[in-house]
Amino acid sequence: MTTYCKKEFLTDSPEPSTSSVVSYSGLVQWGKNEKPEFLSFLEISSCHERARLHRTYEMTAQEWIDQVRRLREHVDCYLKFLEEHKG
Repeated sequence: MTTYCKKEFLTDSPEPSTSSVVSYSGLVQWGKNEKPEFLSFLEISSCHERARLHRTYEMTAQEWIDQVRRLREHVDCYLKFLEEHKG
């Protein structure tokens, strides 16, 4: 299974406590004697707050893809609004 893991800071500040986004999809092993499990999530954080969306065990891969796609579309619409209404 291929693993995807990316972390990106959302500001130009050198401080590690600034805004970031983390995306992960792959196997994780929680304990030394536990079987690896599949985990997929997208986490956005800013200072002391964070929000994490994750694929639940009940979701199909396509349902998770659709959920992330809707999030992207929402952010795109919000960004367009911000760009059009600066000030």
